[in-house]
Order: sequence, then C-alpha cells, then structure tokens
Amino acid sequence: MSSLCSVGTAEDRFDGIDAYIIEAMEKWQVPGLAIGVVKDGETVLSRAYGVRTVNAQNEPVTIDTRFSIASCTKSFTAYAIAILVDEGKLNWDDTVKSHLPIFRVADPYVTEHATIRDLLCHRTNLVAGELLLMRGDVSNAEMLNRLQFLTQAKPFRSGFAYNNLMYDVLGQVIEVKTGQPWQEFVAERLLMPLEMKATTADLASIPEDLVATRHRIYDAGIAPLRSQEYDTHTSAAGAIYSTVGDMNKWLQIHLNEGKVGERQLLSKNIMREMYAVQQSIPVKWRPDSDVYDPRFTGYGLGWFVRDYRGRKVVQHGGAWGAETAILPEEDLAIVVLTNRDWNGLTWMIIFDVIDAYLDGPERVWQRGRKWDKWLPLGGPEAQGKTRVEQIAKLAELRKLGTQPSVPLDSFAGNYNMPFYGELQITVVDDQLHVNFGQYHIDFEHWDNNRFYARGAIVPLFDWLISFDVTNEGSVRGLEVTHIGWADPDERFVFQKK
Repeated sequence: MSSLCSVGTAEDRFDGIDAYIIEAMEKWQVPGLAIGVVKDGETVLSRAYGVRTVNAQNEPVTIDTRFSIASCTKSFTAYAIAILVDEGKLNWDDTVKSHLPIFRVADPYVTEHATIRDLLCHRTNLVAGELLLMRGDVSNAEMLNRLQFLTQAKPFRSGFAYNNLMYDVLGQVIEVKTGQPWQEFVAERLLMPLEMKATTADLASIPEDLVATRHRIYDAGIAPLRSQEYDTHTSAAGAIYSTVGDMNKWLQIHLNEGKVGERQLLSKNIMREMYAVQQSIPVKWRPDSDVYDPRFTGYGLGWFVRDYRGRKVVQHGGAWGAETAILPEEDLAIVVLTNRDWNGLTWMIIFDVIDAYLDGPERVWQRGRKWDKWLPLGGPEAQGKTRVEQIAKLAELRKLGTQPSVPLDSFAGNYNMPFYGELQITVVDDQLHVNFGQYHIDFEHWDNNRFYARGAIVPLFDWLISFDVTNEGSVRGLEVTHIGWADPDERFVFQKK
C-alpha cells in the first residue's frame, strides 16, 4: 500500500493506527481507504491510504479523493425530506400519493396508505427490485411507472425490508415539492451551506484522477467495477460521491444537532426524530452482530440505530465500502471510506476508534486484534460466498453431455417482464448473446435448455438462463437465476413476445 497523508490533530490514542490500517487493508484486499474522526467539534483525524485503482501504485488515495458513499446517500435524502417537514411543506405521516399522485404499486392498499415515514424507514416490505436500477437505462419517470408491477415480499408494515427504490420515490417527492431535481435541492440546501464543495451526485462532473475506482471480490481476486455501472441512474438511494473532509463536515452538523456556526439549518426536534427508531430490526439481521453483541438494532429516518458498549450509535453504510457512525453522547463521529464492496473492515476500524476513546489514550492498536472474527464477514474468502455456494449446488445437478432441445435460433427474440422490461436475445457465431439495459452478455451452454454467463451483472453476479420450451418445440419464455443474489425468493421470469 502506498500514500499516507494526514491533517488535523495527531493524538496519542491514534499512535499505531497507520501500520494497523495498512496491514488490515492488505489482509482484506482493500485497495484504498480514507478515515475521518470528529470529536468535540473538531476534526481530529483525516488520513488516506492505498491507491485509487488496484495495481496502480502511481494513483494514490488522498484526502481529496472522491469515494462512492452509496447508501450513505440515504441520510442526505432523509435530511432533505426533513427540511420540507421543518418548513411545513409535508409531514412524515403524509401518504406518498398525496404528494406524488402517480405513485402506484401492485397492492392497492399499499398504494393508498404508504407514508413518507414508511418509505424512509423501509417498512413497505415491497420486493427490492434491485435489477431495475442495475439496467442503467430506466429514467425516474419510467421507474415510477414500473412500480405498478412491484409486489409485496412480505405484508405491508410487517417488518424491516431494505428497499432502494423507495428512496428513489422520495427523490421524486422532493422534486414535486420543490420544483428542483433531488440532486439540485440537496446541493443547494445541504452541500452549499456546509461548504461540501467536493461532494456531488454527478459522477461525470468529477475529474477522473480524483475518483476512487470501485472494486469487488470475484473468484478470490479483486476486480475493478466497470465505470458506467450504477451511475446512469441519478439515485436518491445511493448516487453521492464525497471526500473524507466533506464527510467530516456532514457528521459535524449531526453532532451539532442541525447547527452550522450560529445558523440553525434544521430544528433539533426534527434531527432527533431522524435518530429515533421507527422500525425495529432483529439483532441477528446484521452479519456483524456476533462480533459486537448489540442489545438492539433498528432503523430511524435515513439512519440505522444500534448500540455499542452502552452507547447509542447512529450509522449508515454503503455497498462500496463506506461507513459513517455518530455517537451523540460522546460527541464523536467517524467516517471510513473504501473502494471495495462491503468488507467488514470499515466497521472493525470504527469500533476500534470508539474503543480508543472509551478506553483512554493508553489504547494500543494491536496487530490482528479481533481480525479472526471480522475476516469471515467481509474478507476475500467470505465475500462472494453466496455465489460460490450456489454454483456448487448447480454443478451437482448439471447434466453434462446434454444438448438444447431446439436449434439455437429458436431462442432468439424479445422477452418481457412487466417490472424489469425487455430482454433481447440474439445468436452470433453459434453463441447466445443477451442485451439487458446497459449489459451485453455472452452465454455458454450449461445443459439441456440452460445457458450460463460469468460476471453477467456488475462483475459479481452470474446468470443462469433456463428456457421454457414446449413439447412441440416452441419457446414460451425464460427464467433468470441470479447467482450471488441476496434475495432468493425473487423470481425473474420473462415471457417471449
């Protein structure tokens, strides 16, 4: 790992942190990392390690490097909604439909009764619908139209079910109420007052040499993510890029309960409402619960709420290895940004920083401390475990030596699933080729009428396509098995047009 730069106050409690983080990054295969700590109104730590892109030692991460904060964006969207609540333009418990008449999901009751609060705290219990965002070619207007086909994964308000699409709906509510696209309103009402000049939801506006390339663990190695993926959709659920310095400013306003200097940007009561648990979550829902042994876990309005060592922790993470944590009682906040998908290392470091403050300046950054507990959660061997296990099960049932029951050309054509849209199949040089939104995928024959593609979607998820062929040789449709997918209950069935 190369590059180490720091600003702010160096404290005894951070002696040894550099060697600790650098060695941990190598163990977790994290190319780049930045960390910020705010305590008692001051930035006490702001450091950067590693590289922007794997195997590019001449591209060091600095404190000015822009990282994808992914779902940490949700706290910004919740703050934007909170501004509108504070100004009397809407209420937490208003129905979504009262502000966004076009809002409609498959269940009529949910359509009429889902509230702003329901969407903010993830209790609509709708199917996640992640694949729609992955397409990369669906506008916000089209996304809203497609929601009419989105069904319930569980009964409405029956529990916690994380849903990115509902935050995109909230982005549309913001646009309707303000006349500004979500990202413009956030820039004007949040980023500008906080002087977060390096923060944006527009990746294309950031100079390439300032962006930390996102990476995933794939086949036990680390793979850069193709740059366009997840970025063609300006998402209120996860589009923001930021620096460690700007994120320190963001955390500071939360420690100050909505105040910047002498200006109260948001009332204290509204801020506190966001940090109150709105929806409880089983403590075992989080993969790291066995490590830090929480007493409670819940979701507020744009924030997870949990406890650690008797302290309330308000936090949120992002899929590309970003984590933020606020301990109001300790006047302490921490941000860790990385350029590798969820890895567990971010939370291990956050807990270590908390321990450093709770245990006093004699706290030693011990090499390998608790690593045996954290590596199984997000280390190279752990990441992608679902995919590896699914592939092994498929391989056991694979019927080698079989052939398709119809000529390859019979599979060619357009297929449709109302919510996810069209999927086109062509045959080129005796090979099936699939076009799905921004993805253009080559498939190899697996067995019978099934075909397989490695790294089809984002490069972690593989696809297995199973064609539905009648006894007469007519192809009626296909089903996609999304290998590595976190929601095994969601089916992807496309009918041939």
